[in-house]
Amino acid sequence: MTTSVWDEREIQKQFSDCQDLREIISRLERDFSTRGEVICEIRVNGLILHENDETRFAQSPVREISSLAIASERPEDLIRDAIVSALDYVPRVRVACESVAELFRGSDIHAAQKRFTEVLDGCQWLVDTIVSLRGAAQGIGRPIRLHERWSAAESQFSAVVTQILAAHQNQDHVLTADLVEYELNNVLEVWSQVLIAESAERILAR
Repeated sequence: MTTSVWDEREIQKQFSDCQDLREIISRLERDFSTRGEVICEIRVNGLILHENDETRFAQSPVREISSLAIASERPEDLIRDAIVSALDYVPRVRVACESVAELFRGSDIHAAQKRFTEVLDGCQWLVDTIVSLRGAAQGIGRPIRLHERWSAAESQFSAVVTQILAAHQNQDHVLTADLVEYELNNVLEVWSQVLIAESAERILAR
């Protein structure tokens, strides 16, 4: 990841024909796109600008901006980093699965429910990351190389989560525990293998 920084004097000079922050960001997005990079983070006056902030502060005059920092990266590098993040996250979800199963088989259902929610949140994060990865790869013209394995893992993941939610809704704690410990754990292992293989394929294709 590369960081570009402008102080107040440089901002006034380089963006002299821009009226507000929105125009500055639009120009920077075009400039970085030309260089084959995407903007990952924007800092204005030392504060990170989140997506909803961009709209809120879009009309901030250039004269009010004393510092600007942009973090950028090549799309392919972003995809590789996201794969690494997902691979790092999967083992944590698997550990949580074992804990959930043990709790559901015990007497502390309240603790089991809390940990179950954490597991579902972890699965949702993983699903969101997987969907974003596929979309980003398609967007840069380098789609997922192991498409069939990737799609099969997505279908298996969705089916298992559906079964788990149904068992939980029926308050079948034993079945929920079994599905989480074995079926969900297995599909998470499948995702580990798919992500590792996809990462290797993309490295070899560079």
